[in-house]
Amino acid sequence: MRLNKLEIGQTGIIKAVEGEGALRQHFLDMGVIPGAEITLIKYAPMGDPVEFQIHGYELTLRLADAEKIQVEKTNKTVFEKKPVQRNKIEHPGLGEGGKYHIKKEENPLPEDKVLSFALAGNQNCGKTTLFNQLTGSNQHVGNFPGVTVDRKSGQIKGYMNTEVVDLPGIYSLSPYTSEEIVSRGYILNEHPTGIINIVDATNIERNLYLTMQLMELETPMVLALNMMDEVRGNGGSVHINEMEEILGIPVVPISASKNEGVDELINHAIHVAKYQEKPRRNDFLRRRSIRRCCSPLSARHYALD
Repeated sequence: MRLNKLEIGQTGIIKAVEGEGALRQHFLDMGVIPGAEITLIKYAPMGDPVEFQIHGYELTLRLADAEKIQVEKTNKTVFEKKPVQRNKIEHPGLGEGGKYHIKKEENPLPEDKVLSFALAGNQNCGKTTLFNQLTGSNQHVGNFPGVTVDRKSGQIKGYMNTEVVDLPGIYSLSPYTSEEIVSRGYILNEHPTGIINIVDATNIERNLYLTMQLMELETPMVLALNMMDEVRGNGGSVHINEMEEILGIPVVPISASKNEGVDELINHAIHVAKYQEKPRRNDFLRRRSIRRCCSPLSARHYALD
């Protein structure tokens, strides 16, 4: 059956995504992929568009677009989830001169080298708020070459010879809009010294699609797990140690709106850029998936174990 034939509250499993070109790729980038569960939430007052829930977030589609997606209707029963028992693991020390930083092989960039950072993330993940916290009043606004898209850049507060460029929101390195094309072009062509990838902690699975693509570029990178205050407020937490160990890059829990964890994030970013510590290569098919924990313990507790 077609996705537009689901009734309110019904859940289906996506079987195929039809269509071609940029629109189909945009569906895939948003997580509309075969095997994913999708639930119809509600119709707009005039019946079009329609709101769905997929991967824990809300997605709005036109009926004409929903008709291009094949689903299999399910009679899903929600069972009570049992808490997952986890052992605490050693903090890997990535980006801190820790066990992945071999002193005898260190070759830091020259002191006068400008460390440039691309601030990249999905839309509505708090990227601009973090940019303001990083740079303060040290901001410059212009245009990216050849386009009218704003280019906001600035020096990190307290660190000379640094520059952060606030890129337009992007869901993947397969661009769909002009803003996304600009973001991809800067990352691929300007070769920043490091990448600060900001991720919405309330919607990790959706945001990590871009993270995986950025890691493949082998550019020094740190992940800023934003909105942790909201996660804790909802009684949840994230296993920072395990997430960092699996990804092979520094992961720093922050709240950009409250300026929590930003100094720690800066220290990690400066370190990996200066020493050009690239993401560790991983075979994710052989590893456990990253899961969110519903324990009331704070994420900071896990980060400092």
